[in-house]
Parts: sequence; C-alpha cells; structure tokens
Amino acid sequence: MSQQPARALTSLRSIALLIPAKEPEARLVELAGTLSSSGFGLVLILDDGSSAASRPVFDALQPLHLRLLRHAVNLGKGRALKTLFNCVLDEYPDILGVVTADADGQHTVADILHVAEALVSSGKPVLGSRTFGAGVPLRSKFGNLLTRYIFAFVTGSKLRDTQTGLRGLPTSLLPELMTLDGEHYEYEMTVLAHLCREGNRPMEVPIATVYIENNRSSHFNPIRDSMRIYFVLARFFASSLVAAGIDYLGFSLAFAATHNILAAVAIGRLSSLVNFALNKRFVFRSASPLGVTLWRYYALVLAVGGLSYGLIGALHRYFGWNVYAAKVPVDLILSLVSFSIQRTFVFRRSEPL
Repeated sequence: MSQQPARALTSLRSIALLIPAKEPEARLVELAGTLSSSGFGLVLILDDGSSAASRPVFDALQPLHLRLLRHAVNLGKGRALKTLFNCVLDEYPDILGVVTADADGQHTVADILHVAEALVSSGKPVLGSRTFGAGVPLRSKFGNLLTRYIFAFVTGSKLRDTQTGLRGLPTSLLPELMTLDGEHYEYEMTVLAHLCREGNRPMEVPIATVYIENNRSSHFNPIRDSMRIYFVLARFFASSLVAAGIDYLGFSLAFAATHNILAAVAIGRLSSLVNFALNKRFVFRSASPLGVTLWRYYALVLAVGGLSYGLIGALHRYFGWNVYAAKVPVDLILSLVSFSIQRTFVFRRSEPL
C-alpha cells in the first residue's frame, strides 16, 4: 500500500474525532459536548441529509467547540465517512489520526478516548471491539458472529468485532481508503478487509457493548445492509466461482465426449490457470516469487483434482449419482478447502496478518 510519510502521533491534539449522523437524537449533544472538551484537536460532525425534525439537535451543537458539515441529501455512511476524511486531509494538515464513532450513543466517552489513546500510542489502526453476551439483541449477536467467521475465512484475519463503528486510523492511510468502493455500511467492511489484506490488520481494544432500547435508533437495515456487507466478502471468493464455472463447462463437455471421469476432471482443471492469475494478482496480492507460488499452487491443483475424481467416481459408482450432479457438491466443498489452503500456504505473506 502506498502511504504518505507518517509522523508520530504525540497526543489527542493530533487526533480528529469524526461522527457521521443521520436523524440523531438529543443524546448526541451531550456526547459531543463532553468530547469537544476532552482534548481532541478537532471534533467534526456530519449531518448526512437528516430531516427537519433533527434540526434542533444540530442547532444545539452550534455553540460547542466543534465543526459541522452537511450533506443536502442522505448519501449513506460510507460516503459520509469519505466526506469527513476528505475534510481532514484537505483542511487540517496537523491532524495525524482520526477516530470514527457512531452518533446513536453506542460508544461511550470513555471508550472513544480509549481507542484514541491506543491510536496515539501505537500509530496503527485500532478497533474498539465489543463482546456479544447476554443482553445483546439476537439479530446483532447472530449477525456479528456469522460475519466474524466469514471474514476470518476469506481474509485469514481473526477479529472479535468486524462491524464496530469505533475505529482509529492514521491519516496516512486515508487517501487510499477514500478510493475504495462503498457508499453505505458495506464501506466499513471494505476498509477492514483492505487493511487486513495489505498487512495493516488493526489492533483491538475492548469496549462496552451498548444497545439502547434494543438498538432502536440504528439505521442499519438487517437485510439490505447485511447483503451489501456479505457481497464485499463474496468478492474475495469471486475468482473461485469464475474458475468453477469454467471447470464445470470443461468437465461437462469432456465427459459428454469421452464418458471418462478422469479425463473430464483433468480437462476441467484447466480453469486453474484463470484461478491462479486472479488470486495471485487481485485476491491475495501475493508478492512471492512466481516460481514458488506456481509449484505450491499446482501441487494443490493435483491434490484437489485427485480428490474430485475419487469423490465423483464414488458417488457415481456406489450411490448411483448422476456424474454432472455429483460434481456440484464435491467441487463446492473442495473449492472452499482450496481457497483456505491458497490463503494460508500458496499465497501466504512472509509475515502473518
């Protein structure tokens, strides 16, 4: 990742607190008031197209020692964060790090300061990570648990809380983060996956798990926004799906012509050329020598191909499965295994994420 030369963070005066807000409640005024006098170099709040009903809240923020920005229409949390990042980079060159927090009261003053202090002391990305025990709404507990495991699978980075909005980032990382896709909640997942893939896995500090009135004030849509988040993670696996499609087509044509499972599996494995090129350059961005990754990869291809041949043949001979139908579940399972091995062995980094 290309970065501007980093300067050391020495105190909260070098940190900006960024809060994107949509239809905030009155508790934001108290939170902002306390934080504006806590030593931050800048407190920046963005009204992301809130309605007239929220105007009294923003009016009450005006006398405080902070700055307000506004989107005329709601553009989503991802766009709001990019606007805040841009303002810091464009107008506040002495700010060396930013802390992002939510406007709905889920982040306490103590925890926001905890994350800011960790950013100052480490100079590295920081996550304020929650625990999901008793008292957490079921949809939040399940969603975070599922996302955590999927994230670990596709990136190789095990994090306790992948959906926290309380984060600390050095400003040296912001220019590249602003170019990433995403305008809504999925942007935060894109940023996290990008950091982990580029060797900047955040350190985690524990924070309180706060859900006010069963998370009533949250604007997160559990269906629409979850699908956006999972699509971000699915893009890591997209190269395997493309290769699987080519594999299945080659297998089907070869088996129709030869009625030989071994020959069909071998021809289908030609898709590995596509999978290797995409994974090395775009998915894992491996800098390892081509020769090293190539022999590892094709050792894996031979092993997976052998398993595919054996399992398809067994399902066909002993259970009477149609060969074309047997290939689908066999290769689906093997593609997951192959992806995991590619991440941890074939294209592994010289240092663990």
